[in-house]
Amino acid sequence: MMRRAILQGLDNEVYAGAVVCVARNGDPMFFEAHGLAEMSPNERPMSIDTRFDLGSLTQVTATLPAVLRTIQLGKLSLLDPIARYLPEFATGADRHAKGKITVFQLLTHTAGLPSWRPLFLQARGVKAYLRALADLPLEAQPGERVVASDFGFLLLGFALERIWDRELPEVCERLVFTPLEMNQTAFATGGGLPEEICAALEIGDESERKRCAPFGEKGSFPWRPHLICGEVLDGNAYYGLDGVGGQAGLFSTAGDLTRFAEMWLRKGVFQRERYLDSMLVALATHAHTTDAGRERGFGWELATHACTLGDSVPTMSYGLVANTGAALWLDPLSKVSAVVLTNHLHPQIRDGLPRWRAGFFQKVFLR
Repeated sequence: MMRRAILQGLDNEVYAGAVVCVARNGDPMFFEAHGLAEMSPNERPMSIDTRFDLGSLTQVTATLPAVLRTIQLGKLSLLDPIARYLPEFATGADRHAKGKITVFQLLTHTAGLPSWRPLFLQARGVKAYLRALADLPLEAQPGERVVASDFGFLLLGFALERIWDRELPEVCERLVFTPLEMNQTAFATGGGLPEEICAALEIGDESERKRCAPFGEKGSFPWRPHLICGEVLDGNAYYGLDGVGGQAGLFSTAGDLTRFAEMWLRKGVFQRERYLDSMLVALATHAHTTDAGRERGFGWELATHACTLGDSVPTMSYGLVANTGAALWLDPLSKVSAVVLTNHLHPQIRDGLPRWRAGFFQKVFLR
């Protein structure tokens, strides 16, 4: 049934290829790759070890667990103002309000930060980004309402670097990837990852160009003209921060994400060892906000009628879907996790993925 659905997606040109792993308690029940990792300019088959740009899944697979481990180790608190670690953030517009923004508010998208801006059009590097974020007015007062923002997790990534006095990839390697045996997971730093191990994305920066249009970009920016493969799609990560951000930049495989999901489904235990305190797991997956019927925990989206996957996923489940075509969803009652990785932007932006994905997850969880 799942294989048939994946093949139908290929036939309907929803994506060039897909890797799917459905597991119970970390043990795969279905793990297959279909289609092409690259179809233009070269043709390359998809494999179960193909690495995908996780997009916003970076927030819950790298930044969130690193923050929770840092809390567990006593070096950070949910109630800490982020300005304690990033004082320059509270020096510009709305500085008094920004000085009160807490780690909890950043994790729950209630800090009042704008959802997105192409800061990379002018800023390069952490210092420049902090100056730009300091000058960026808030859209709401901290704690007032939900504004889903990349910048909350971007700031959390910067704070982790300050706390540990190491760059974010090393922080996440030590705190997350190594202990969870995510050996095929890494940020695409510098020149990126080898193309031959990654799923191809766009040729050129079509999706980022479209996002920039309302902000006055007229085509003079030196966009990438080539096939994006092994390089992060997100402009703030790629152009502004050398491929690394707390909000985007991570590449991984379906197998690694399944191991990651196992830890959550086992309430913080991985390979019989306690990785996260069960209370932190419960806090991260509990509904802290409701906005237009959508509920969120710490980065995670919780299953409701209004969530991204609607009624295709069971009550009490949670997960996240990225615009790069990556999706991860977990059901703590059945102990089932589903990783669906697609390259639906290759070689150009395609329609149909949200509808196909909803139907596929319904087959996984509600069959």
